[in-house]
Amino acid sequence: MIRAGLSALLSHWRRHPVQLLLLLAGLALATALWSGVQAINAEARASYDRAAAALGQNGLDRIVRADGLPLALADYVALRRAGWPVSPMVEGRLPGLAVRLVGIEPLTLPAQAQQGGLQGAQDLASFLRPPGLLIANSDTARRLDGAALPPVRGDDSLPDGMALADIGIAQGLLGRGDAIDRLVLAPGWTGDPAAIVPGLVRRAAEGGADIARLTDSFHLNLTAFGFLAFAVGLFIVHSAIGLAFEQRRAMFRTLRALGLPARVLMGLMLAELTILGAVADSTGRRLIWVW
Repeated sequence: MIRAGLSALLSHWRRHPVQLLLLLAGLALATALWSGVQAINAEARASYDRAAAALGQNGLDRIVRADGLPLALADYVALRRAGWPVSPMVEGRLPGLAVRLVGIEPLTLPAQAQQGGLQGAQDLASFLRPPGLLIANSDTARRLDGAALPPVRGDDSLPDGMALADIGIAQGLLGRGDAIDRLVLAPGWTGDPAAIVPGLVRRAAEGGADIARLTDSFHLNLTAFGFLAFAVGLFIVHSAIGLAFEQRRAMFRTLRALGLPARVLMGLMLAELTILGAVADSTGRRLIWVW
């Protein structure tokens, strides 16, 4: 009786394949859009964290000039001789390329901003010694391939569109001379840099609440979009299910007249929806991998 009842319920979809297609498409698209938005959110958060770490903004204070001009090499030397644990950084866009180059000094860079692309003394020597070494993720490395630049090494922990180099190599590629954009300060150090070099100011780290608020707003908008897409898909499914229910009212009465209990009929309908939902969910998740 149960097998015959389930077969009778599923026969409706064989007679109405367009309804079945609409139902499965609505569920699959809703699942794909929702899962896709969550995947984008997760990847975006990971990219923000990598970018903040690469730029030394993950809890590290910065020292810059109060007038906004670049720092001189003598300013950095004066602070280091005074015992300040600072490390120079320079940043700019490579000429003719949509790639941001960040120059670091790996020997003095605080541990909180260290990069994972250098493996051992040989890599460090290649990074420091001319012509130098660029570190970028695989996509950025492909864009840099063929350009008149130092060799590029892949490191997918870095965000797309960014490359790292020794500060001396970066200054030469950017045409900056010995100018320094900022000095990053190791945590736990107190003091006023203006007491050592007049005109310098200390800026608090930017990687905390301000960036978090901006990214949270972006993620909230993406989540709202995903939920809206999911709701639209459910409306499509609701319409298809409602139409199928109305068209099968006579079938339900016939099954009840033949002795099928109401509780069993409700269980068969639930099983039918579960099967259709599982098929649509699997299809939606495969769409994410294809995209």
